[in-house]
Amino acid sequence: MADTQTVISDVKLFIERLKKELPEVFGQPDAAGTQTAGGQSPAEGNRVLYNGNLYEARMYVTPDQEEGVAFDGEIFHVYLQSKNSDPSALVTAWLRSKANETLKAKTKDWAEKIGVEYNNIVIKDQRTCWASCSGKKNINYSYRIVKMPLAVQDYLIVHELCHLVHMNHGQEYWQLVAQFCPDYKIHRRWLNENKGAVFAEVELTYREPTPETAEPAPQEAASPTPDQEAPNETGPSEK
Repeated sequence: MADTQTVISDVKLFIERLKKELPEVFGQPDAAGTQTAGGQSPAEGNRVLYNGNLYEARMYVTPDQEEGVAFDGEIFHVYLQSKNSDPSALVTAWLRSKANETLKAKTKDWAEKIGVEYNNIVIKDQRTCWASCSGKKNINYSYRIVKMPLAVQDYLIVHELCHLVHMNHGQEYWQLVAQFCPDYKIHRRWLNENKGAVFAEVELTYREPTPETAEPAPQEAASPTPDQEAPNETGPSEK
């Protein structure tokens, strides 16, 4: 169920926050990527938040291959031309590209279900709101939405599309949101409690591969998406 998916993600990110706040309990990998007290594996130091889950990121130096990212459903495989390349930038570009693809497709599907029409969609790196809908029927999304659970992504899309019917946050507006997203209050709580994790930049550090992580997966290209546009906004503290 959608609410279960959101709750599971909430618990995982809560545990992740505890790891950062209580390293003496959980342990952290050292600079060389070795295990420290608490039993945390080196892979946990390089993780990517995507669709509400934290996935391991593995890096490979492949000088004869174009830099890029491949995600196999469990691991982010990051291809670098040298140890000095920026894996964080590559994964961020992949997330932006994925946001451009999936958020536009989902918005089209939800618009048909709700029975509304929009003008244009722009994917941005918004830091003050998750999304917005203007009076000209233009919708802006933060690419960071793809870090959220799928159910929360759907809620934000429904939230903006319902503004095409009611350009306010009155009772009729929330009744319309509830019609298509009955668990919206759960998803709003997830947004409030995990905005720090969603707004955090991707931070990856190259480490020499171990025998079990040395074999690269098939590569998948990625590129950033452009920024543009703005207004009814869904902010980090959620309306």
